[in-house]
Amino acid sequence: MNLLDLVREPLFHAVLLVFWLLPCAIQDRRTRHVSNWLTVPLFMVAWPVAILTGHFALTFAVFVGVYVATKLEPRAGAADGKIMVGLAAFAPLALGIGVLLEAAAFIVLRLRGRRRAAIPGALWLYIGALMQSALLLVPAVCGVS
Repeated sequence: MNLLDLVREPLFHAVLLVFWLLPCAIQDRRTRHVSNWLTVPLFMVAWPVAILTGHFALTFAVFVGVYVATKLEPRAGAADGKIMVGLAAFAPLALGIGVLLEAAAFIVLRLRGRRRAAIPGALWLYIGALMQSALLLVPAVCGVS
């Protein structure tokens, strides 16, 4: 297996993201802020990976959507946006799971009347990456293809 095959391997992406996003999730949960040194490298690597994996259109669409969202709602987390762009390139399933979990948390908080509550987005995106890793690891460990 050469490096290009490894870059295109979904299980590699999922496991890499689990380890990369763990400090982001911890920092977001504790401080509601994620340092740029954790998110900018993922954002920068996302673009060549998106081209190699065929996820460029999705990555660009997520980038545009995040850009518009941060212009409409200045309190939206820029770190969450960079992580979402990275997930779109590396692991679209993890992005989908994370966004659905974050939306569910948002709805639950709104139904409980907590309008100003901050949602640690990196934590929910990390859980999405963790769930995708589990979905990919179980068949690999069990020998099912």
